[in-house]
Amino acid sequence: MKRATPIYSFGVLLAAACQLAPASAFARNDDHERLSARLEQLVADPQLGTYAAAAAGPATASLARLQEASRGERAQWIYIAERRIDAVRANAETGYLESRRNGLQRENDRLQLALARRDAAQARAELERQRLQAQIRAEEAERLRRDAETARVEGEQASLAAESARAEAEQAKRMARAQANAAALARKEAELAAAVEGGDTVPAKPAKKPARRKK
Repeated sequence: MKRATPIYSFGVLLAAACQLAPASAFARNDDHERLSARLEQLVADPQLGTYAAAAAGPATASLARLQEASRGERAQWIYIAERRIDAVRANAETGYLESRRNGLQRENDRLQLALARRDAAQARAELERQRLQAQIRAEEAERLRRDAETARVEGEQASLAAESARAEAEQAKRMARAQANAAALARKEAELAAAVEGGDTVPAKPAKKPARRKK
């Protein structure tokens, strides 16, 4: 739709230029026809047409002057028309290339944005992976700490149990000695009581001789 209006305007201008000259002169002006065909071809070009139509005004005016020019002025206006048609092509190509450049720049910007989003997504995924790894390591460290604490408590409990067993054994030994002493004293008491009742004199134990000192 944007190309249709400039082409139509160019056609109107070209038709008006043709009407300014006599019909007989237009028929004889092969240069005018040739240059007009060049300009029309530019305007009809699928890539350059929009830009050529926008810049065709000066060239169209030159063709109109060429149509009216006398024999002595024709060479000058042919040269001017050719240069202006060349300028139309140059401007159209520049506009087309600029449009292409802008389109490629937009495409590049779109690709750069897509790459940036992909990199950001990868960075987030890597961060999440590292976070999970750190969490796993922390949980493993906590488990090992609990296991070590459990082992330490179990070791302490085992030490306390062994100490308690040793204390109980020592207490049992003391009780056994006390019972043995009590039994010996009971026997001695019974012997003394029997001796007293029977009138027997309990022989006294001979006193131990003092040990001689070594000179």
